[in-house]
Amino acid sequence: MQFDVKACSIQGIFKTADVIKNDRGSMACEPDSIDVTIEQMIRFPIASEEVDRFKALIGNTKPAKPYAFIFGHGLWNDLDLQATLDWLDQILDVTTNQLPHLSKPGAFWPRLFLTPNAAGKEKPDEWLVSQGNKALMLFEESVKVEANRRGVEHLGTWNMSIQSNKYDGV
Repeated sequence: MQFDVKACSIQGIFKTADVIKNDRGSMACEPDSIDVTIEQMIRFPIASEEVDRFKALIGNTKPAKPYAFIFGHGLWNDLDLQATLDWLDQILDVTTNQLPHLSKPGAFWPRLFLTPNAAGKEKPDEWLVSQGNKALMLFEESVKVEANRRGVEHLGTWNMSIQSNKYDGV
């Protein structure tokens, strides 16, 4: 569920239970066959309360159904590659410390990293050097290499979003 108005643009769904409660008909699969949860950790170092919330969410025993992790990355750090990698490494470390079975060779642990979309034509000029399309393209290419080194797949969104426009210019 996406709410778009000029005063506020937010993602309104944070877990499968919200969809079941508010828009059950939008689910393409049986409600008990999937459980999606969004956990927001949007700075590095990650705040201890966010780490604790994440640990409580994933537990410390192998789940009945495997977890898939999708890492989304916004513009919170002006596309600082090292800060991004430190952030990702912390999440991966916390996850494997909580769920050691994921560290074993051949463990099924799907992970996908999505980098930010292209900058729109209305992006304020003050952000064009640090968050403009050239910076985004270079960041995306670098993240792909580094994510791969960590066994994390990468989906760049710059190319698919370059011709789109959103009122806030991003």
